[in-house]
Amino acid sequence: MNEALLFDPSVFRGLCSELGNEDAAEVLQAFLADTPRKLAIMISDVPDRPSIKRAAHSIKSSAAIFGFAKLSALARDLESGIEGMSAPQLHDCVETVRQAFEQTAEFAQANLLQPAY
Repeated sequence: MNEALLFDPSVFRGLCSELGNEDAAEVLQAFLADTPRKLAIMISDVPDRPSIKRAAHSIKSSAAIFGFAKLSALARDLESGIEGMSAPQLHDCVETVRQAFEQTAEFAQANLLQPAY
């Protein structure tokens, strides 16, 4: 995993400067806890494109706030391209976003939610 593509540390540092380290970590934990619910909407057996688009928009915006550039870009691509995607393309795109979130969550737990950051 290329961390440079995954995370822009200057964005997270800015958030920490604005909110304080503890509050930034709390907001990050909320994002990590809430995003699986949004992914579950996206992975549903019966795809609801408007719901998927809203979930992708939320993930895109939240990921950008923390500096998770790769996740934000993938969710943006899903949000903007969903109308023209076939069902298999939509499935693949959602799976890519899910995998990126898993990488992001792992990175955040190991690197951003530690007291030393």
